[in-house]
Amino acid sequence: MRGFIFIGIVVFAVIKGCSGGSSSSDSSYHSNDVASSSTPTSQPFVSPDVAKVKAAVPVNMAPADTKPFSASQVCKATIASLFSPMLGDIKAATTKQEGVYRLTYKRRLDGEKYSYDCKLSDDSVIWTETGQSTNRWRGTGNVGYSVAFTVKGSDLIITELYADADNVTHKYALKDFR
Repeated sequence: MRGFIFIGIVVFAVIKGCSGGSSSSDSSYHSNDVASSSTPTSQPFVSPDVAKVKAAVPVNMAPADTKPFSASQVCKATIASLFSPMLGDIKAATTKQEGVYRLTYKRRLDGEKYSYDCKLSDDSVIWTETGQSTNRWRGTGNVGYSVAFTVKGSDLIITELYADADNVTHKYALKDFR
């Protein structure tokens, strides 16, 4: 008896799926919509499983004003926002390359060490794992998200700008860096 119920459910799902019985009113379409007369033909097919990307931000612009924060504090706040170490656990050092900071921390959970290089370009924060050259670091190609900073009074705001999701904002005060 259970087998007949299962077969009935499968047959119903197939018939419902093939008849275009979708109640969705949005303008997106999927691969099974190709034969539908309402399928837009001027738009390329975009799989719903493909992550959206955005162009990498320019990396050679003069940094926006960070005062009363330092550029290294903006970088520390960015790494803390993205990778969740405690702000006080992140060490910042200058590198031989002007305007580039090396940020290191040890993850408390397992003692794993991490190292990132960071620089500012206009109001964007550019980072990469130390020793790596990524699209984000070079300012070429596409990235899944970028990071911007703003200073409002004595608050530093780090915003993760995603191509396919809501932006995420983190707020830091000067006292957080003491």
